[in-house]
Amino acid sequence: MKPSTCLATAAASVFLQLAGATAVVDTAASSAAKCCGIIETAFPKKTYSSGNQRNLYQQFVNSYFSVNDRLTPSCAVSPANTQDVAAVVGLLAKSSCQFAVKSGGHGILTASSNIAKGVTIDLRAMRSVSLNKKTKTAIVQPGAKWIEVYKYLDALGFAIPGGRAGDVGVGGLTTGGGNSFFAARYGFVCDNVKNFEVVLGCGKVVHANNVTNPDLFTALKGGSNNLGIVTKFEIVAFEQSDLWGGTAQYDAKTIPAQLEAFYDFTENLVKDPYGSLIFVWLYFPAIKSLVIENLYEYTANLSGPVTTYPPPFKGFAPDSPVGPPISNTLRVTNLSSLTGELNSAANLSNLYATLTFTNKLPVLQEVVKIINREFDVYKKNAFYEYASVEFQPLPRLFTDHSLARGGNVLGLDRYHDNNIIFLLDMAWNGTQYDAQIRSLADNVMGNLTTYLKGVGELKDFQYLNYAFQDQDPLGGYGKAALSKIKAASKKYDPGQVFQKLVPGGWKLATAGTGNKYTH
Repeated sequence: MKPSTCLATAAASVFLQLAGATAVVDTAASSAAKCCGIIETAFPKKTYSSGNQRNLYQQFVNSYFSVNDRLTPSCAVSPANTQDVAAVVGLLAKSSCQFAVKSGGHGILTASSNIAKGVTIDLRAMRSVSLNKKTKTAIVQPGAKWIEVYKYLDALGFAIPGGRAGDVGVGGLTTGGGNSFFAARYGFVCDNVKNFEVVLGCGKVVHANNVTNPDLFTALKGGSNNLGIVTKFEIVAFEQSDLWGGTAQYDAKTIPAQLEAFYDFTENLVKDPYGSLIFVWLYFPAIKSLVIENLYEYTANLSGPVTTYPPPFKGFAPDSPVGPPISNTLRVTNLSSLTGELNSAANLSNLYATLTFTNKLPVLQEVVKIINREFDVYKKNAFYEYASVEFQPLPRLFTDHSLARGGNVLGLDRYHDNNIIFLLDMAWNGTQYDAQIRSLADNVMGNLTTYLKGVGELKDFQYLNYAFQDQDPLGGYGKAALSKIKAASKKYDPGQVFQKLVPGGWKLATAGTGNKYTH
């Protein structure tokens, strides 16, 4: 179906009149104060700044998970519904105003969902969740957090593929791809979206699915904030009772056995796709303590206690070479309980950086050696709160599910082997340590890159939701996938609003020009 011409909606036109004709037709770059004046005129009760509804403004700034993104925009506007979003975008685009869009505000990349000088569209008021049992579809607004989604669905005996930490927002995770406990059964979170409701750069509202605007539909599955503002996700739902899972902590001496078990789990996940595992290596410099923490989930519907580890986790069972954990929270419970347990410490500065490499045991073992060498240099200085590295399975099975559901733009169909997503996660308190953190991250990631490229096991793919500011995750999707996003951008955003007026995040103009830890 060919989309209609991208023109401002009737609702936006009403607010354009309210803002004044002079402001509307001004195509020059407008000052942030002028832009806020336009928005406040149209939405006086829904706009807040340091001079207007100051308490709400400060609550908004503090609502970001990471201190990195607690910027102070000229103003923020809180739309109540899709029509409000369309009107706001129409106003901002017509007046050449720079803006950002906030869903859950859990992103680590500075300015990805906030802006220092400009307008931030705060979607937190749009957080409704509903379920159509007949069609087995959940309808979720972008401002909801996953814990809210799961609590609603738990009570109805249903679930959807979604974030693994409850405090993460729906919008950013889904348009960035989205990994979940259910990936081995259903693919990425974005692959389970049946329909996107989207506000385009001109303020027009469209739907994107397999029939209507299918090229936009595909591009939104990994295209991040480059194409429009998704105001509603319709996601495949399935019946789900309680499941087994939790965390288990181990002594660092178990690492050799842990790596063998992790390798086997990733290779054999296709045999029992109900398993989900994250292997976490945690260092707390203040107490000079290294802890191994595994996150286990088994998503088969269960009732009653589980007395033995489910089949995919036999390599980690107490009678395995890994041995019994020091402590654990393993239990049969609901999804909201498990994801609520995995929330990270907030109110700190954070850095993420990521790589993808082949699941081979010798490669895993050498990667751990490199990490240990790098952190040995820094263990004498407690200038950060914690550092962690995570290994997450990325088997071909995930991509097979994606292809069966129509495909996405992540570009993982290039790979036919099983891979691993690697995440470096650091948190610290105080800007005086920024340079030291950056240096440590560069050393760790740089040395890993050199090794992995040298043995031919480094993949171009870099998971967008974990990427560092100097990385190029869109370019890492590959030329074919990137061309799909660019084509959709030109077609559905001919004014290039989300390229020119939304500076945060990874932009198409620079995609493919340089990937710090790949090329």
